[in-house]
Amino acid sequence: MLNVLMVACGCLMEPVNLSDDPAQDRPYLDTWNHPTERSTKNIAVCNDKVHVAWFNSDTWSHSGYLYYRRSLNRGLTWEPKVTIAGYREFARELWIECSGDTVVIAYEVVSGGNVDILYRISEDGGATWSPEYSLVSSYTSYNQEAPALALIGARMHWVWADNRPVFFVPLYNTYYKRSDDLGATWTADRIQDLSDSPIIVADPSNPNIFHMWFMIYNTSQKRARYRRSTNAGVSWSSTVDMSGYNAGGPTPYDRPIGSIAAVNNVVYYTWVDERYGNKEVILKRSTDGGNSWSGPVNLSGTPTKSWNPFVAASPTGEARVYWMDSLDGDWEIVCKITTDWGNSWGTVQRLTNNTAHDGAVSVAYYDDHWFILWSSDVSGNYEVYFTRDPCPDAVGDGDLKVEEKTEVKANDVEISGNRILIRGEGNFKLFSSDGRLVASGTVAGEKILKPGRGVWFLIFRGKTYRAVLR
Repeated sequence: MLNVLMVACGCLMEPVNLSDDPAQDRPYLDTWNHPTERSTKNIAVCNDKVHVAWFNSDTWSHSGYLYYRRSLNRGLTWEPKVTIAGYREFARELWIECSGDTVVIAYEVVSGGNVDILYRISEDGGATWSPEYSLVSSYTSYNQEAPALALIGARMHWVWADNRPVFFVPLYNTYYKRSDDLGATWTADRIQDLSDSPIIVADPSNPNIFHMWFMIYNTSQKRARYRRSTNAGVSWSSTVDMSGYNAGGPTPYDRPIGSIAAVNNVVYYTWVDERYGNKEVILKRSTDGGNSWSGPVNLSGTPTKSWNPFVAASPTGEARVYWMDSLDGDWEIVCKITTDWGNSWGTVQRLTNNTAHDGAVSVAYYDDHWFILWSSDVSGNYEVYFTRDPCPDAVGDGDLKVEEKTEVKANDVEISGNRILIRGEGNFKLFSSDGRLVASGTVAGEKILKPGRGVWFLIFRGKTYRAVLR
Protein backbone atom coordinates (compact mmCIF):
# COMPACT_ATOMS: atom_id res chain seq x y z
CA MET A 1 0.00 0.00 0.00
CA LEU A 2 1.38 3.39 -0.96
CA ASN A 3 1.83 5.53 2.13
CA VAL A 4 0.34 8.69 0.67
CA LEU A 5 -2.16 11.06 2.23
CA MET A 6 -4.60 11.95 -0.52
CA VAL A 7 -6.07 15.38 0.19
CA ALA A 8 -7.11 18.27 -2.00
CA CYS A 9 -5.12 17.35 -5.08
CA GLY A 10 -6.22 13.77 -5.59
CA CYS A 11 -8.44 11.47 -3.54
CA LEU A 12 -11.33 9.78 -5.37
CA MET A 13 -9.41 6.54 -5.69
CA GLU A 14 -6.45 5.09 -3.86
CA PRO A 15 -3.19 5.53 -5.80
CA VAL A 16 -2.68 2.75 -8.34
CA ASN A 17 0.83 1.33 -8.81
CA LEU A 18 0.85 0.98 -12.59
CA SER A 19 4.40 -0.37 -12.92
CA ASP A 20 4.73 -2.71 -9.90
CA ASP A 21 8.17 -3.93 -10.95
CA PRO A 22 11.37 -4.63 -8.96
CA ALA A 23 13.31 -2.46 -11.42
CA GLN A 24 13.30 1.34 -11.52
CA ASP A 25 10.17 2.65 -13.27
CA ARG A 26 10.31 6.36 -14.01
CA PRO A 27 8.53 8.84 -16.31
CA TYR A 28 11.82 10.75 -16.61
CA LEU A 29 15.38 9.38 -16.64
CA ASP A 30 17.57 11.43 -14.36
CA THR A 31 19.01 11.35 -10.85
CA TRP A 32 16.16 11.15 -8.31
CA ASN A 33 13.78 11.24 -11.28
CA HIS A 34 13.63 15.04 -11.22
CA PRO A 35 13.15 16.66 -14.63
CA THR A 36 15.66 19.42 -15.28
CA GLU A 37 14.74 20.74 -18.73
CA ARG A 38 10.94 20.97 -18.94
CA SER A 39 7.88 19.22 -17.61
CA THR A 40 7.21 16.07 -19.62
CA LYS A 41 3.83 14.62 -20.58
CA ASN A 42 3.45 10.96 -19.63
CA ILE A 43 -0.35 10.68 -19.52
CA ALA A 44 -3.06 11.41 -22.10
CA VAL A 45 -6.83 10.80 -21.99
CA CYS A 46 -9.20 10.55 -24.97
CA ASN A 47 -12.47 8.68 -25.64
CA ASP A 48 -12.61 7.45 -22.01
CA LYS A 49 -9.21 5.78 -22.46
CA VAL A 50 -6.23 6.67 -20.26
CA HIS A 51 -2.81 6.24 -21.91
CA VAL A 52 0.39 6.14 -19.83
CA ALA A 53 4.06 5.56 -20.75
CA TRP A 54 7.25 5.27 -18.69
CA PHE A 55 10.85 4.04 -18.70
CA ASN A 56 12.04 0.87 -16.94
CA SER A 57 15.64 0.02 -16.03
CA ASP A 58 17.32 -2.51 -13.73
CA THR A 59 19.77 0.06 -12.40
CA TRP A 60 20.18 3.83 -12.42
CA SER A 61 21.49 3.64 -15.99
CA HIS A 62 19.42 4.79 -18.96
CA SER A 63 19.33 1.31 -20.49
CA GLY A 64 16.05 -0.57 -20.25
CA TYR A 65 12.56 -0.65 -21.74
CA LEU A 66 9.79 1.77 -22.61
CA TYR A 67 6.41 0.55 -21.36
CA TYR A 68 2.84 1.58 -22.13
CA ARG A 69 -0.37 0.83 -20.27
CA ARG A 70 -3.97 1.82 -20.86
CA SER A 71 -7.32 1.92 -19.11
CA LEU A 72 -10.56 1.67 -21.09
CA ASN A 73 -12.73 3.11 -18.30
CA ARG A 74 -11.06 6.32 -17.15
CA GLY A 75 -8.58 4.63 -14.84
CA LEU A 76 -10.89 2.32 -12.87
CA THR A 77 -9.21 -0.82 -14.25
CA TRP A 78 -6.03 -1.31 -16.30
CA GLU A 79 -4.88 -3.67 -19.02
CA PRO A 80 -1.41 -5.30 -18.76
CA LYS A 81 1.59 -3.21 -19.75
CA VAL A 82 2.93 -3.33 -23.32
CA THR A 83 6.55 -2.91 -24.46
CA ILE A 84 6.76 0.06 -26.82
CA ALA A 85 10.56 0.01 -27.19
CA GLY A 86 12.79 -2.98 -26.42
CA TYR A 87 15.94 -2.94 -24.35
CA ARG A 88 18.27 -0.11 -25.37
CA GLU A 89 19.83 3.10 -24.10
CA PHE A 90 17.34 5.94 -23.81
CA ALA A 91 17.99 9.59 -23.13
CA ARG A 92 15.79 11.44 -20.61
CA GLU A 93 12.41 12.32 -22.00
CA LEU A 94 9.25 11.01 -23.61
CA TRP A 95 5.93 12.56 -24.65
CA ILE A 96 2.50 10.98 -25.12
CA GLU A 97 -0.49 12.59 -26.82
CA CYS A 98 -3.87 11.46 -28.11
CA SER A 99 -6.74 12.68 -30.28
CA GLY A 100 -9.80 10.44 -30.43
CA ASP A 101 -8.39 6.92 -30.77
CA THR A 102 -5.09 8.11 -32.26
CA VAL A 103 -2.20 7.91 -29.80
CA VAL A 104 1.43 8.93 -30.36
CA ILE A 105 4.38 8.13 -28.06
CA ALA A 106 7.67 9.95 -28.73
CA TYR A 107 10.95 9.16 -26.96
CA GLU A 108 14.68 9.80 -27.06
CA VAL A 109 17.08 6.98 -27.97
CA VAL A 110 20.88 7.10 -27.79
CA SER A 111 22.40 5.75 -30.99
CA GLY A 112 26.08 5.96 -31.94
CA GLY A 113 26.70 8.46 -29.16
CA ASN A 114 23.94 10.80 -30.36
CA VAL A 115 20.30 11.25 -29.38
CA ASP A 116 17.53 10.57 -31.89
CA ILE A 117 13.76 11.04 -31.54
CA LEU A 118 11.64 8.00 -32.37
CA TYR A 119 7.88 7.61 -32.18
CA ARG A 120 5.12 5.04 -32.61
CA ILE A 121 1.46 5.55 -33.53
CA SER A 122 -1.71 3.69 -32.58
CA GLU A 123 -4.89 4.38 -34.52
CA ASP A 124 -7.11 2.08 -32.45
CA GLY A 125 -6.80 3.58 -28.99
CA GLY A 126 -3.60 1.78 -28.02
CA ALA A 127 -4.65 -1.76 -29.01
CA THR A 128 -1.98 -2.05 -31.74
CA TRP A 129 1.06 0.04 -32.64
CA SER A 130 2.96 1.05 -35.76
CA PRO A 131 6.66 0.36 -36.28
CA GLU A 132 9.15 2.90 -34.94
CA TYR A 133 9.52 6.05 -37.00
CA SER A 134 12.26 8.65 -36.83
CA LEU A 135 11.18 12.27 -36.45
CA VAL A 136 14.30 13.64 -38.15
CA SER A 137 15.59 11.64 -41.11
CA SER A 138 18.81 13.60 -41.63
CA TYR A 139 21.49 15.16 -39.43
CA THR A 140 21.64 11.95 -37.41
CA SER A 141 25.23 12.71 -36.41
CA TYR A 142 23.80 15.43 -34.15
CA ASN A 143 21.30 15.41 -31.28
CA GLN A 144 17.54 15.68 -31.56
CA GLU A 145 15.98 15.92 -28.10
CA ALA A 146 12.92 16.99 -26.06
CA PRO A 147 10.08 15.94 -28.41
CA ALA A 148 6.61 17.40 -27.86
CA LEU A 149 3.55 17.35 -30.07
CA ALA A 150 0.02 18.63 -30.31
CA LEU A 151 -2.27 16.14 -32.05
CA ILE A 152 -5.55 17.12 -33.73
CA GLY A 153 -7.07 14.29 -35.71
CA ALA A 154 -4.44 13.20 -38.21
CA ARG A 155 -2.51 16.47 -37.94
CA MET A 156 0.67 16.35 -35.85
CA HIS A 157 2.41 19.54 -34.75
CA TRP A 158 5.93 18.73 -33.49
CA VAL A 159 8.57 20.76 -31.69
CA TRP A 160 11.96 19.58 -30.49
CA ALA A 161 15.51 20.68 -29.66
CA ASP A 162 18.20 20.11 -32.28
CA ASN A 163 21.91 20.98 -32.43
CA ARG A 164 22.43 20.51 -36.17
CA PRO A 165 24.88 23.17 -37.39
CA VAL A 166 23.54 26.63 -38.22
CA PHE A 167 26.21 28.69 -40.00
CA PHE A 168 28.61 25.82 -39.22
CA VAL A 169 28.06 26.11 -35.43
CA PRO A 170 26.28 23.15 -33.68
CA LEU A 171 24.18 25.09 -31.15
CA TYR A 172 20.80 23.95 -29.83
CA ASN A 173 17.76 25.49 -31.48
CA THR A 174 14.06 24.81 -31.21
CA TYR A 175 12.48 23.39 -34.39
CA TYR A 176 8.90 22.95 -35.59
CA LYS A 177 7.27 20.89 -38.34
CA ARG A 178 3.81 19.58 -39.15
CA SER A 179 2.25 16.54 -40.78
CA ASP A 180 -1.40 16.54 -41.88
CA ASP A 181 -1.52 12.78 -42.48
CA LEU A 182 0.08 11.13 -39.42
CA GLY A 183 3.59 11.34 -40.82
CA ALA A 184 3.07 10.27 -44.43
CA THR A 185 4.19 13.75 -45.57
CA TRP A 186 5.81 16.64 -43.74
CA THR A 187 6.47 20.33 -43.91
CA ALA A 188 10.12 21.36 -43.75
CA ASP A 189 11.97 21.49 -40.42
CA ARG A 190 11.73 25.15 -39.43
CA ILE A 191 14.04 26.72 -36.89
CA GLN A 192 12.29 28.84 -34.25
CA ASP A 193 14.95 30.23 -31.95
CA LEU A 194 18.33 29.68 -30.31
CA SER A 195 16.85 27.76 -27.42
CA ASP A 196 16.03 24.35 -25.96
CA SER A 197 13.40 22.05 -24.43
CA PRO A 198 10.17 23.18 -26.14
CA ILE A 199 6.54 22.38 -25.30
CA ILE A 200 3.68 22.93 -27.75
CA VAL A 201 0.00 23.03 -26.78
CA ALA A 202 -3.17 23.62 -28.75
CA ASP A 203 -6.15 25.64 -27.61
CA PRO A 204 -9.14 23.24 -27.90
CA SER A 205 -11.46 26.18 -28.54
CA ASN A 206 -9.54 27.14 -31.69
CA PRO A 207 -7.60 24.45 -33.62
CA ASN A 208 -5.53 27.10 -35.40
CA ILE A 209 -3.96 28.60 -32.26
CA PHE A 210 -0.82 27.01 -30.82
CA HIS A 211 1.39 28.09 -27.94
CA MET A 212 5.04 27.22 -27.48
CA TRP A 213 6.95 27.15 -24.19
CA PHE A 214 10.72 26.90 -24.39
CA MET A 215 13.81 28.10 -22.57
CA ILE A 216 17.28 29.36 -23.28
CA TYR A 217 20.06 28.04 -21.08
CA ASN A 218 23.69 29.00 -21.59
CA THR A 219 26.46 30.88 -19.82
CA SER A 220 24.73 34.23 -20.24
CA GLN A 221 20.97 33.50 -20.21
CA LYS A 222 18.68 31.13 -18.32
CA ARG A 223 15.20 32.31 -19.24
CA ALA A 224 11.73 31.08 -20.14
CA ARG A 225 10.44 32.05 -23.59
CA TYR A 226 7.24 31.97 -25.62
CA ARG A 227 5.96 31.95 -29.20
CA ARG A 228 2.52 31.46 -30.71
CA SER A 229 0.92 30.66 -34.03
CA THR A 230 -2.58 31.78 -34.95
CA ASN A 231 -2.69 30.02 -38.34
CA ALA A 232 -2.08 26.35 -37.51
CA GLY A 233 1.70 26.63 -37.52
CA VAL A 234 2.12 28.29 -40.91
CA SER A 235 3.85 31.25 -39.24
CA TRP A 236 4.93 32.10 -35.72
CA SER A 237 5.22 35.24 -33.66
CA SER A 238 8.52 36.68 -32.57
CA THR A 239 10.03 35.39 -29.33
CA VAL A 240 8.80 36.86 -26.04
CA ASP A 241 11.10 36.79 -22.99
CA MET A 242 8.53 35.67 -20.42
CA SER A 243 10.70 35.52 -17.32
CA GLY A 244 12.91 38.57 -17.82
CA TYR A 245 15.17 37.12 -15.15
CA ASN A 246 18.02 34.61 -15.21
CA ALA A 247 16.96 31.44 -13.43
CA GLY A 248 20.09 30.75 -11.38
CA GLY A 249 23.50 29.12 -11.43
CA PRO A 250 25.39 26.71 -13.69
CA THR A 251 23.79 23.36 -12.76
CA PRO A 252 20.91 21.66 -14.60
CA TYR A 253 18.71 22.35 -11.56
CA ASP A 254 19.11 26.07 -12.18
CA ARG A 255 17.18 25.98 -15.43
CA PRO A 256 13.78 27.73 -15.69
CA ILE A 257 11.87 24.44 -16.01
CA GLY A 258 8.18 24.97 -16.75
CA SER A 259 4.89 24.10 -18.43
CA ILE A 260 2.05 25.71 -20.41
CA ALA A 261 -1.70 25.16 -20.92
CA ALA A 262 -4.37 26.95 -22.95
CA VAL A 263 -8.16 26.85 -23.27
CA ASN A 264 -10.77 29.39 -24.41
CA ASN A 265 -8.01 31.92 -25.21
CA VAL A 266 -6.72 31.81 -21.62
CA VAL A 267 -3.08 30.75 -21.44
CA TYR A 268 -1.24 29.70 -18.27
CA TYR A 269 2.55 29.88 -18.50
CA THR A 270 4.73 28.59 -15.62
CA TRP A 271 8.43 28.36 -14.86
CA VAL A 272 10.84 28.29 -11.91
CA ASP A 273 13.37 30.91 -10.86
CA GLU A 274 14.84 32.48 -7.70
CA ARG A 275 13.81 36.14 -7.99
CA TYR A 276 12.08 35.85 -4.60
CA GLY A 277 15.17 34.42 -2.88
CA ASN A 278 14.11 30.80 -3.23
CA LYS A 279 13.16 28.46 -6.05
CA GLU A 280 9.51 29.30 -6.70
CA VAL A 281 6.90 28.43 -9.31
CA ILE A 282 6.16 31.62 -11.25
CA LEU A 283 3.02 32.15 -13.31
CA LYS A 284 2.03 34.48 -16.12
CA ARG A 285 -1.44 34.49 -17.61
CA SER A 286 -2.96 35.72 -20.84
CA THR A 287 -6.70 36.21 -21.36
CA ASP A 288 -6.42 37.14 -25.05
CA GLY A 289 -4.74 34.09 -26.54
CA GLY A 290 -1.16 35.11 -25.81
CA ASN A 291 -1.32 38.63 -27.19
CA SER A 292 -0.71 40.23 -23.77
CA TRP A 293 0.25 38.90 -20.34
CA SER A 294 -0.32 39.65 -16.66
CA GLY A 295 2.09 38.74 -13.87
CA PRO A 296 4.53 37.41 -12.91
CA VAL A 297 2.93 35.89 -9.80
CA ASN A 298 4.74 33.80 -7.19
CA LEU A 299 2.37 30.84 -7.31
CA SER A 300 4.13 28.49 -4.89
CA GLY A 301 5.26 30.91 -2.17
CA THR A 302 6.67 28.14 0.03
CA PRO A 303 9.78 28.51 2.24
CA THR A 304 11.17 25.36 0.62
CA LYS A 305 12.32 24.59 -2.92
CA SER A 306 9.65 24.29 -5.61
CA TRP A 307 10.40 22.47 -8.85
CA ASN A 308 8.98 20.89 -12.01
CA PRO A 309 5.56 22.59 -12.39
CA PHE A 310 2.92 21.02 -14.62
CA VAL A 311 -0.19 23.04 -15.50
CA ALA A 312 -3.45 21.74 -16.97
CA ALA A 313 -6.67 23.64 -17.68
CA SER A 314 -10.35 22.95 -18.27
CA PRO A 315 -12.96 24.88 -20.31
CA THR A 316 -14.94 25.57 -17.13
CA GLY A 317 -12.43 28.11 -15.78
CA GLU A 318 -10.59 25.65 -13.58
CA ALA A 319 -6.82 25.18 -13.85
CA ARG A 320 -4.39 23.24 -11.69
CA VAL A 321 -0.65 23.59 -11.23
CA TYR A 322 1.17 20.62 -9.69
CA TRP A 323 4.83 20.72 -8.70
CA MET A 324 7.47 19.08 -6.50
CA ASP A 325 8.27 20.78 -3.21
CA SER A 326 10.86 19.91 -0.56
CA LEU A 327 8.33 20.46 2.22
CA ASP A 328 9.63 17.96 4.80
CA GLY A 329 13.23 17.66 3.72
CA ASP A 330 12.17 15.29 0.95
CA TRP A 331 10.25 15.93 -2.25
CA GLU A 332 6.45 15.93 -2.15
CA ILE A 333 3.92 16.71 -4.88
CA VAL A 334 1.60 19.63 -4.18
CA CYS A 335 -0.83 21.74 -6.18
CA LYS A 336 -2.76 24.97 -6.39
CA ILE A 337 -6.19 25.35 -7.95
CA THR A 338 -8.06 28.22 -9.60
CA THR A 339 -11.75 28.03 -10.47
CA ASP A 340 -12.06 31.54 -11.95
CA TRP A 341 -9.68 31.45 -14.93
CA GLY A 342 -6.63 32.34 -12.83
CA ASN A 343 -8.00 35.47 -11.18
CA SER A 344 -7.48 33.85 -7.77
CA TRP A 345 -5.81 30.69 -6.50
CA GLY A 346 -6.42 28.45 -3.51
CA THR A 347 -3.87 27.44 -0.92
CA VAL A 348 -1.03 24.98 -1.49
CA GLN A 349 -2.41 21.43 -1.09
CA ARG A 350 -0.61 18.09 -0.93
CA LEU A 351 -0.95 15.16 -3.25
CA THR A 352 1.64 13.11 -1.32
CA ASN A 353 2.85 12.98 2.25
CA ASN A 354 5.61 10.45 2.95
CA THR A 355 9.37 10.19 3.50
CA ALA A 356 10.11 9.16 -0.09
CA HIS A 357 11.07 11.10 -3.22
CA ASP A 358 7.97 11.92 -5.23
CA GLY A 359 8.44 13.57 -8.61
CA ALA A 360 7.91 13.82 -12.35
CA VAL A 361 4.23 14.70 -12.04
CA SER A 362 2.08 14.82 -15.18
CA VAL A 363 -1.60 15.77 -15.45
CA ALA A 364 -4.39 15.42 -18.01
CA TYR A 365 -7.91 16.87 -18.00
CA TYR A 366 -10.80 15.09 -19.71
CA ASP A 367 -14.58 15.46 -19.41
CA ASP A 368 -14.58 17.17 -16.00
CA HIS A 369 -12.06 14.72 -14.54
CA TRP A 370 -8.40 15.16 -13.62
CA PHE A 371 -5.91 12.36 -14.21
CA ILE A 372 -2.60 12.51 -12.34
CA LEU A 373 0.58 10.48 -12.85
CA TRP A 374 3.78 10.66 -10.82
CA SER A 375 6.62 8.51 -9.52
CA SER A 376 7.75 7.64 -6.01
CA ASP A 377 10.36 5.40 -4.39
CA VAL A 378 8.20 4.90 -1.29
CA SER A 379 8.30 1.13 -1.92
CA GLY A 380 12.12 1.05 -2.02
CA ASN A 381 12.43 1.53 -5.78
CA TYR A 382 10.74 3.90 -8.18
CA GLU A 383 7.23 3.02 -9.31
CA VAL A 384 4.70 4.90 -11.44
CA TYR A 385 1.49 5.86 -9.62
CA PHE A 386 -1.88 7.09 -10.84
CA THR A 387 -4.93 8.68 -9.27
CA ARG A 388 -8.03 10.48 -10.51
CA ASP A 389 -10.32 13.30 -9.42
CA PRO A 390 -9.23 15.76 -6.75
CA CYS A 391 -11.21 16.56 -3.61
CA PRO A 392 -12.42 19.95 -2.36
CA ASP A 393 -9.71 22.46 -1.63
CA ALA A 394 -8.77 22.55 2.07
CA VAL A 395 -11.86 20.57 3.07
CA GLY A 396 -11.97 17.18 4.78
CA ASP A 397 -14.89 15.01 5.81
CA GLY A 398 -14.38 15.98 9.45
CA ASP A 399 -14.43 19.68 8.60
CA LEU A 400 -17.74 19.37 6.82
CA LYS A 401 -19.24 16.82 9.23
CA VAL A 402 -20.04 14.87 6.08
CA GLU A 403 -22.60 12.07 6.18
CA GLU A 404 -22.81 9.23 3.69
CA LYS A 405 -26.14 7.36 3.67
CA THR A 406 -27.54 4.55 1.59
CA GLU A 407 -30.94 4.10 3.23
CA VAL A 408 -33.92 6.24 2.26
CA LYS A 409 -35.96 8.02 4.94
CA ALA A 410 -38.36 10.94 4.99
CA ASN A 411 -36.50 14.24 4.73
CA ASP A 412 -33.34 12.37 3.83
CA VAL A 413 -30.85 11.64 1.06
CA GLU A 414 -29.89 8.44 -0.72
CA ILE A 415 -26.54 8.22 -2.52
CA SER A 416 -26.20 5.15 -4.73
CA GLY A 417 -24.97 4.15 -8.16
CA ASN A 418 -24.98 7.11 -10.50
CA ARG A 419 -27.60 9.21 -8.72
CA ILE A 420 -28.39 11.32 -5.70
CA LEU A 421 -31.99 11.07 -4.48
CA ILE A 422 -33.34 13.89 -2.28
CA ARG A 423 -36.58 13.40 -0.36
CA GLY A 424 -38.37 15.99 1.74
CA GLU A 425 -38.75 19.72 1.59
CA GLY A 426 -36.07 22.38 1.54
CA ASN A 427 -33.35 24.09 -0.48
CA PHE A 428 -30.33 22.22 -1.84
CA LYS A 429 -26.95 23.09 -3.33
CA LEU A 430 -24.66 20.68 -5.18
CA PHE A 431 -20.93 21.39 -5.44
CA SER A 432 -18.24 19.74 -7.57
CA SER A 433 -15.09 18.40 -5.94
CA ASP A 434 -13.26 21.68 -6.51
CA GLY A 435 -15.97 23.78 -4.83
CA ARG A 436 -17.89 24.97 -7.91
CA LEU A 437 -21.67 25.29 -7.51
CA VAL A 438 -23.18 23.07 -10.24
CA ALA A 439 -26.85 22.89 -9.19
CA SER A 440 -29.24 24.43 -6.71
CA GLY A 441 -32.98 24.66 -6.12
CA THR A 442 -35.93 23.75 -3.94
CA VAL A 443 -37.22 20.25 -3.26
CA ALA A 444 -40.88 19.65 -2.47
CA GLY A 445 -41.25 15.91 -2.34
CA GLU A 446 -38.53 14.14 -4.33
CA LYS A 447 -35.70 15.09 -6.68
CA ILE A 448 -33.07 13.01 -8.50
CA LEU A 449 -29.66 14.46 -9.44
CA LYS A 450 -27.31 12.77 -11.91
CA PRO A 451 -24.24 15.02 -12.16
CA GLY A 452 -21.99 12.27 -13.57
CA ARG A 453 -18.97 10.35 -12.31
CA GLY A 454 -16.88 11.90 -9.58
CA VAL A 455 -17.01 13.25 -6.05
CA TRP A 456 -19.89 15.64 -5.27
CA PHE A 457 -21.00 17.51 -2.16
CA LEU A 458 -24.70 18.08 -1.48
CA ILE A 459 -25.98 20.55 1.11
CA PHE A 460 -29.61 19.89 2.08
CA ARG A 461 -31.51 21.01 5.16
CA GLY A 462 -28.35 22.07 6.99
CA LYS A 463 -26.40 18.86 6.40
CA THR A 464 -23.58 18.07 3.94
CA TYR A 465 -23.43 14.75 2.11
CA ARG A 466 -20.44 13.40 0.22
CA ALA A 467 -21.43 11.45 -2.91
CA VAL A 468 -19.02 9.26 -4.87
CA LEU A 469 -20.78 8.42 -8.13
CA ARG A 470 -19.45 5.77 -10.50
